[in-house]
Amino acid sequence: MKSSNFCIINIGFENDQLNEKIFKILQQKVDNLDVPFVFAEKSIEWINWIDRKNSTFGGIGSGAAGCLLAHRQAWLKLIHSHYDYALVLESDAKITKFGEKYLDYVLKTYENSIYSIMHLGNHITFSQVFSFDNLLNLSPRGITKEIWERVYLRYKPPKFANNQFPFSTHAYLIKKQAAEFLSNFEINFMAAIDVTLNSYSQTTRNNISRCRTPLFTQNLEQLSLTRMLGR
Repeated sequence: MKSSNFCIINIGFENDQLNEKIFKILQQKVDNLDVPFVFAEKSIEWINWIDRKNSTFGGIGSGAAGCLLAHRQAWLKLIHSHYDYALVLESDAKITKFGEKYLDYVLKTYENSIYSIMHLGNHITFSQVFSFDNLLNLSPRGITKEIWERVYLRYKPPKFANNQFPFSTHAYLIKKQAAEFLSNFEINFMAAIDVTLNSYSQTTRNNISRCRTPLFTQNLEQLSLTRMLGR
């Protein structure tokens, strides 16, 4: 991995502890481009949307709107930088043991791949996946999938699943060309950013994928402004 091609974009507050872990894994310091969480009520895009929205559909809440606006700002930061791609991390991202072992490998794989966006995690931790309540809500196929990805594949080099972007945006890779393309669209507050990117991932030509075993999960002990303000 060439350090000049890559940066980290922290959304919310800069997670110094996580960044230091990443520097140690990569054996180099990586530039950080920070983007604060956006409070939608202070955004002219959100104000204009609220004023014109159709009352039949309410659209997303102010928390999800702020998250969407912050990610768009992250894309703009990448566009106006000299970097080719970025690792976008929300402030509650937490690296897994698998991530500590394979992050460098995944970055190198991604840089030389056709993928425009690659999701690196899941908002559900290992223990939550295999909790009694969660297993009750999974189909036999879903349980088999989780065992395959969370147990068996943990001891294998990273595997990637095409046309998938899970419903979370706490950790993903994005290339400058993809950021430029997405930023050209008018902001639509009908769906949260993870829902939108999930829908884009269903089209093969968009070249969106995920790492099947999570490199990152979410730190659920941390307060989420998105949840607090309303999704």
